[in-house]
Amino acid sequence: MVIACMRLEKLRQVDLNLLIIFAMIAEERSVTKASARLLLSQPAVSRALQRARSMFQDELVIRSASAFELTLRGRKILQELEQLLPKIEGLVVPSIFDPKKERSNFRISGPDNVCMALLPHLCRRYTTESYKVNFDFLPWQAEAVDMLEGGKLDLIFHIDEGLLPSHFNSEKLYREDWVCAVARQSKFGDRLTLKQYLAAEHLTVTTLPSVQNIPDKQLAALGLKRRSAVRMPYFGAALSCLPGTELVLTLTNGMRQMVERNSTLRLVKAPQELRPFHFLMVWHPRLTTDARHTWLRKAVRQISPQETSGQRL
Repeated sequence: MVIACMRLEKLRQVDLNLLIIFAMIAEERSVTKASARLLLSQPAVSRALQRARSMFQDELVIRSASAFELTLRGRKILQELEQLLPKIEGLVVPSIFDPKKERSNFRISGPDNVCMALLPHLCRRYTTESYKVNFDFLPWQAEAVDMLEGGKLDLIFHIDEGLLPSHFNSEKLYREDWVCAVARQSKFGDRLTLKQYLAAEHLTVTTLPSVQNIPDKQLAALGLKRRSAVRMPYFGAALSCLPGTELVLTLTNGMRQMVERNSTLRLVKAPQELRPFHFLMVWHPRLTTDARHTWLRKAVRQISPQETSGQRL
């Protein structure tokens, strides 16, 4: 600790501008040429050289027949600065992340319905040989927010329910509407009224235990409740349970292609009382200016469905 304090005391006396000016003079071997490159007046550069000589207690450069010549100490200082100045520049100049040259691993988590809408596009675009990035998709869990806080996750996908910690940063990705999936041979028509919806038996997906899902929250706000015959945590598994039943599965519009590709299922319009919502990407503010994370957010933004893709049937 004593040594560290001594170093800090010495560093406080150092004017970094003098290092840059000396390096330029040493490179050009001329105060005139150095002042032109630095966009400073020649007297100002000369005064800076005198202060650098005082700081280093050495002449640093001496006048020879044709130009300046470095002293032995000046030459040693210049050699050190040639390695040091680029490092200092790297500290103050924002870094740029190139996923085609730099390896990096990103840890992401979200409910399976938003993951189904986003992750296939992310994988198709960025897991080619051209990119060196890796994605680690972690299961959605109640501790996801705490994991983001603790640095165990880089990004989470979350709904805009206003319950995230206030210091987190977030950005709307896209709007989601609700649709319903049923067995192709079921009794339901192309649209469900609220009365029909409440009378039906539902296959309900709850992505987190003991946490009410959005359709149930919206119904509860109206003083209503649907009947859930089956509850499970995954939309993908829920879809495979519909054939041969009269169950109704309420899911987000981003999953409609999974239903449309399945000949045993069909889509019906959800009651208009089920209101749309937004999916967010959420990150800790410590990552906001990180070059890697800036690239990740841009990548997710580019593969996110457009606002209009959430329109109802």
